[in-house]
Parts: sequence; structure tokens; C-alpha cells
Amino acid sequence: MAYDYSSDNQRLELPNPYRVQNAFLLLCALITGAGGLAALVWARAYLHYGGGHGALAVLVGMGLLSAAIGFSVRAARRLRFFFGRGRPASLAPEVAVGATGNSAAADQYKAMLRQGGLEYPEPQGALNGLLYHAMPWLITAPLKVQAMAQTQFFNALSFAATLVSFVVGWWLLGTDDSRPVIAAAYLAFAAVVLLKPLHAGERARMSSAWLIGLAVVAVVGPVLVGFAGRLLPALTIPLHGQAFFLLGAALVAVGLILLSLYAQVDGPPATERSMEQLTLSMNGPPAALITELDRRLQDGWAERIPNRRYTRLEPHTPASDGAGRFAGELMEESQPMPLGGTTAPTLLGALRMPRHRGLVLLDLYATLLVVGATVLALFYLKSLDPSLPPGESMNWGHAPVGYSLICLAVAAFCFQSASAIWGRFNFESVLVWVELLGTWQTSRIGTGNQLSSQLHSDNEVVRVESMTLRVWRARIESVVFGKDDQRQVTAMFGTAQEARQLAAHLADFAGRQSIFVAPAAAADQQRLVSLQASERALAAGAKAAPGSALGSAAAEHEALRVEAAHAKAARFCTACGAAASPGARFCSQCGQALGELPG
Repeated sequence: MAYDYSSDNQRLELPNPYRVQNAFLLLCALITGAGGLAALVWARAYLHYGGGHGALAVLVGMGLLSAAIGFSVRAARRLRFFFGRGRPASLAPEVAVGATGNSAAADQYKAMLRQGGLEYPEPQGALNGLLYHAMPWLITAPLKVQAMAQTQFFNALSFAATLVSFVVGWWLLGTDDSRPVIAAAYLAFAAVVLLKPLHAGERARMSSAWLIGLAVVAVVGPVLVGFAGRLLPALTIPLHGQAFFLLGAALVAVGLILLSLYAQVDGPPATERSMEQLTLSMNGPPAALITELDRRLQDGWAERIPNRRYTRLEPHTPASDGAGRFAGELMEESQPMPLGGTTAPTLLGALRMPRHRGLVLLDLYATLLVVGATVLALFYLKSLDPSLPPGESMNWGHAPVGYSLICLAVAAFCFQSASAIWGRFNFESVLVWVELLGTWQTSRIGTGNQLSSQLHSDNEVVRVESMTLRVWRARIESVVFGKDDQRQVTAMFGTAQEARQLAAHLADFAGRQSIFVAPAAAADQQRLVSLQASERALAAGAKAAPGSALGSAAAEHEALRVEAAHAKAARFCTACGAAASPGARFCSQCGQALGELPG
């Protein structure tokens, strides 16, 4: 029921979107299971009479129990709903930690930020043109909704065309001899060509050739059946009722699905994003900006969950080249978080929400079909007269079984279609893209007085002049249907203040880069004191009179002795590097023990 993260934030606890549908499925399992057991009880009684009545009752009971198991399994698989690590799906392939890379999918989202717009595929085909002409706002709906709407609109037209053709061929132009054959043909066509593909998640296999064939069969079919009447088998079972019921029930189901999809379409999305562009100069490799940007973005991790990195290209400045051009970029997305107000849907709450009301009606319609299937199956068993042979004891024939099977098939299609829409979740996250472009050159910089000082330092520094820094940032909303499906961006919102702050931080970091190397360790400071003492001794000897060599040597010796004593007595804390008095045992700055006095 929640993300698999160690967080106390309640926003990460996602409700089970299939809660309402699971209730309908369990109710259907209870109804069909009770009907199956009742059928087996009747079968037990019919077996005492012999004949085939008991076998028919057993088959009916097994069918109802199979339906009950199917409904139970579908509900049981979704009683617990988890969004584990890595969900929802990333917008593009992620770049591993410590690696560099990019992808074509990441380039698409860079273009989205650069252009400040969302792209949708153009509808193709005559029927899609008709659909989008009737519902022009559908073009900005999530792609999953558009695909389902296109499929169900095609299915609705296919069932409607078949129903019209059947009415013309059977009722208006048919005869008593041709109507049984026409009804059987249309029933088989509706079951195999139209209804069967829907259970596989596909659209009905209706094409222009099939449409022409329906028109020909409706007008010419009764005449052809009359000519070939003797060659066709005699049909005594009336199937026109099942054919009408199948086409009508499926057409109602498709209509409810389209109504549910219509409620998933929102208004025109927002397409704003923020961009900051600066011109920078810095003393140092531009890759240091990428490293600092990485640290800055880590400080803003949502719920301490690492960002999803889609692009990391570090600028290369090899010292052997001396100068050249560079380019670097980094794009990351924060952990997608559920939109505020996401609550667990209840039956009454779903009926009050326009987005869920159509789904509740669709599941309720499927439940009523299951109830009808169970009642018809039990009514069929009740109509059997065990005192007569099976062929003479069925007052209503096998028609109730046919109606029952149609009800179960259409109900399964309704539950399957509603399940694809129930699994919708909306998320929000932040998408950041930073670009670095410019030229670089190396320079050698020395520190220290070359004439009077014995301490010199030379550095090779990479200098960047007039580098272009672009920061693109947007808060994006995305949608996913099913926890493992592809996520799609549905809206963008600008974050001008945050983008400005990030650009200013990077500019400040670039201006604070140092080009000098200075010793800072305690050991370096002790050696510097000794070096400075030697320099002062040499300077004192150079100032003595040239004629008094002995005095000069004595003075030089005395100066060296005094400076060496000072250097020997000088002490520094090994923890903080602060100078300490010769007799001190503890550092006056940090309190660290200084150890034994130098001997």
C-alpha cells in the first residue's frame, strides 16, 4: 500500500487504486461460487435419474466455479498494492552513479524544456479524424487515454455497424427459412471477430472488407441462403436472441468505457519552464561546476531519495592540448511524489468524483451481467425435467446457457477495461538541466619573490573566459496507468526563483576558485619556520664588514645558533596547526596535548 522507503512522510503512502473494483470482483466471485455449488447440488439429485441431466448440471456447476475462481484470483492479486523502489518508471534511461552518458529519450525532454511545450502524436486514419473532430480536447489527454479512446471508438462503430447489418438482414429482408442461418452467422461473427480480440486488449478485427461484407450479407444474404437452403444444415435452435443480446450488451459496455475515458481528459495543460543564462569566467576546470552542481542537487533530494540522473557529460580540458572548446551538461529529476489530495477511493467517494464515476458504473454493469449469468444458468438447470430424456425435457432449450456465456464474456471485458483506467496515478517532480559551453586555455602562475625568497610555487591553471551557463528548471506533473507502465509528462510549471538561485550559486562558486597553492599542514609550517630562520642568518652575515672575517664568521655562527634555537623551540599543534609557546603542554586553541618538549 506504500512506497518501499524508510520515510515517515505520509505523502509516500499511496492508496490502492483497485479497492472499489476489488469489492465488485469479490462480490461476483461470491455470486458465481454460490451458483456453482447450487448447480452441483442439483447435479447430485439428477444423477439418481440417470441420463444426461446430471452431466449437464455438473458442466454448469464447473463453469460457474471456474468463473468464481477467475474473479477471486484477479481480486487477490491486487489486494495489496506496492510501489517499490524504482517506481514509477523513469522518464528516460538512467545514468549510473559515477558514470557519464546520455540517451535519445533524455534529449527529447531537453527539447521539451528548451521549447517550452509538450508534443503529442498526430492522429492518423479516417476514424481517428472523426473522433478528434468530435472531441478536439482529446489531443492533450494522456497517450494511454488517447489509445484506449481510439480503440473503443473503433469497437463501438464495429458493433454498431454489425448490429445495423443484422437488423437489416434478419428482420427487414430475412425469411423464415433464412433467419436461423443469418442469426447463427452473425452470432459467430460477433463472438469471434468482434468480442474475442477485446479480451486480448486489441481492437475488433473490423476492416473495410468486413464492412463491405456486412453490407452484402445484409442485402443479398437472405437470397443466397434461399438458393442454398438444401445444402445448409437445418437449424432448430433460435439464435437471433443471443445475437441481438451479444451486440447490444457489448455496445453498451463500449459506450460506458468511452464515458469513463472522457472523464480522464483534463483541460489544456500548462507548459511553463524557467531558464537562467549567465556568462562566467573562472580560474579552474569547468568540471568543478558539475561537481558542485551535483552536491547542490543532492541537498534538495526529495525525502532523501536520490535523484534520477538522465544525463551527465563532464567537460574535458586535457592539459596536453593547451586550449580548446568544452561542453558539459547534467540533467536530473527528483523522486516523483504523489500529487496532493491523493486519497483511497471508496464506493461513495468514487461516485462523487467525476473521474471515477464512469468506472463505478462500468464495474456495476459488469456485476449485473454476472448476476444475470448466474441466474440464467440456474434457471436452465431448473427447467430440466429429469423424468424425460434430455432432448425432450428442456422447456427453454439451450438458450439460457448461451445468454449466460455472453453475460460472462462481456462482464470480463468490462472488468478488464476498467482495470486499465483504475490504475491511474498522478505525480509531481522537478526536472533540472544545466548546460556549460565555452573555451579554455592553460596558464602557468608562480607565487613567491623570485629574487629574495627561497619559497616558490608554480601552478598550471585552466582558465575559462566568457563561459555560457544555462539553467533550465521546471516542476512537472506526470501520469502513469499501472505501476509498471511508462510515465508521461502532462504539464510543466515554471520555477523562476529556484532557477535564479541555482544559477547564482554556481556563479558564486566559480568566482571563489583559487589559483594559488599554499602550505597549510602543521609539518609544512614547522619547515617554513626553519627555512625563514636560515634566510635571516644568511642576510645577517651578508651585512657584516668585509675586513673582519673572524667577526663575520662569529656573528654568522651566533645568528645561526639563535635562529636554530628558536626553530627548535617553536612548537605547533598537530590537530589545528596553531603556534604554541615553548613550555606549553596543551594547545591554547583546541586543548590538544602537545606531547613531550623537544630535547
